[in-house]
Amino acid sequence: MAYPFFLFVFNAGSLVRSRWLMIPLLVQAWLLASQGRVREKPCPRSCRCDGKIVYCESNAFRDVPKNVSVGCQGLSLRYNSLVNLRAGQFASLSQLVWLYLDHNYINAVDKQAFQGVRRLKELILSSNKITHLENSTFHSIPNLRNLDLSYNKLQVLLPNQFQGLRKLLSLHIRSNSLKTVPMRVFQDCRNLEFLDLGYNRLRSLTRNAFAGLLKLTELHLEHNQFSKINFSHFPRLNNLRALYLQWNRIKSITQGITWTWTSLQKLDLSGNDLQVLNSSIFQCLPNLQTLNLDSNKLSNVSQEAISAWISLTTISLAGNIWECSPSLCPLVAWLRNFKGNKETTMICAGPKEVQGEKVIEAVDTHGICKTTPTSNQPISSTVSSPSKPKRFPLPTMFRVNEKITRNNPVVPSPTAASPPVPEQDFEHVSFHKIIGGSVALFLSVAMILLVIYVSWKRYPSSMKQLQQHSMVRKRRKKARETERTLSSPLQEYYVDYKPTNSETMDVLVNGTGPCTYTISGSRECEAPQQMGTLAFYRYEQPIVDYCQAHQTLHMNRGFEPPSQALEALLPSHAYSQDRCSPITRSN
Repeated sequence: MAYPFFLFVFNAGSLVRSRWLMIPLLVQAWLLASQGRVREKPCPRSCRCDGKIVYCESNAFRDVPKNVSVGCQGLSLRYNSLVNLRAGQFASLSQLVWLYLDHNYINAVDKQAFQGVRRLKELILSSNKITHLENSTFHSIPNLRNLDLSYNKLQVLLPNQFQGLRKLLSLHIRSNSLKTVPMRVFQDCRNLEFLDLGYNRLRSLTRNAFAGLLKLTELHLEHNQFSKINFSHFPRLNNLRALYLQWNRIKSITQGITWTWTSLQKLDLSGNDLQVLNSSIFQCLPNLQTLNLDSNKLSNVSQEAISAWISLTTISLAGNIWECSPSLCPLVAWLRNFKGNKETTMICAGPKEVQGEKVIEAVDTHGICKTTPTSNQPISSTVSSPSKPKRFPLPTMFRVNEKITRNNPVVPSPTAASPPVPEQDFEHVSFHKIIGGSVALFLSVAMILLVIYVSWKRYPSSMKQLQQHSMVRKRRKKARETERTLSSPLQEYYVDYKPTNSETMDVLVNGTGPCTYTISGSRECEAPQQMGTLAFYRYEQPIVDYCQAHQTLHMNRGFEPPSQALEALLPSHAYSQDRCSPITRSN
């Protein structure tokens, strides 16, 4: 029992001894804290302090306030009148984590201006007048996470400008005057995720401009002066998800090498001069989800390019010069089946009859895509053979030119050739429409036959009367045609007598002459007549007047037909109906 008691006493003594040893350490810590409180400075005049953060904004400061606390971790000098940054200007603020210097008049930055602020993680220098930065300006702040140089007047980036910034996550160089991007200028920025080079004067990119940016997820190149883009400049951006190329002058996008960009999900190409979309570009972007093609010069999109849009969830196509013709039908069909977000203000730029109308409405109203097979839905179509166009018969038009000449019967002229029949334009008809039309035709014919059969069975006498009535009508029609055929020549025959010189002399000397006339349509006769001595002869009217069928010929005064001569030559029935009176002389 004595041994355990001894151990207990020994442990208690060591515990008391350790407590006495802790007292000097606690006193020393208290003294240090009291000294710190003594050295801690009050908040600078015209500034606002929030713990270790100091806000000295919009007070026309030309320099860093001198009474800023050494333990300050955040300093904002926005909207002041700083003109330049001197070497070691922030060296006394070694605890700084972020520094805001935007919206000043800074035009010069010393290469050692940030010496002594190694802990700095965020530096904002935007909206100043900086034209040049030395190579080693940022080498003394390797822990920088966010650097903003936007809205300055930088013209050149030096090759080692961002050397050593391996922890940098976001870099903004927007709205400067950069014309080129040096090769491998971002090579040390291995963790960079956001890069903004928009609103500059970039005309082209070198192949290794973005080398080393293995973790870059968002790249802004909008509002530059690119005329063409080659996707071979981006093959090592394996984690890039969003690429902004809007409002450039891009006329073509090419792919120098064949590769698949699986990470890219958003592509903005609005406000360019694209006229044709290369299908190979979209074939290398299998996971593209958002595509913006607003305000280009597209008139249509090829079926190959549309087929590559397999993952799209959002698309915008407004502001183009869409040609509302059958070439646009693949895009219209795709838009009808598209279930994602889409811009519906697509306006037709041509042809003239649909200008100003919405594309979808114009296609539906004017039937532009009725005969065009839609994409993603194969439809069979019947195509007419162009070598054997179908012709429809037209009624033959008869035109008979009849001319009665002396001693010649009437001969009708040959039938005039029919005018050429224009070929019918055949339309491509879908297979289901052909089947539907055939079924409808079959049912119609069957219904007609059924009605006829029922009528014949139920009312046989009525059917017989109908047949007899149709037969009588046909006979009357045939009789009329026969009568018209026989009477038409009689109405147009006439006597044409033109005596020759010898016949005229024979009449004058001998008193006899031939008279040609027509009986019953086609028979002719000659009746020699005796003529007395001719006192005088006047051609007041033709010697032989027109011989009209079924009427007595009216002769010139002074001539009377000898009835005996004609009665001897002609039958009584023919002479009484169709007579041609010979010529006699009256004394």
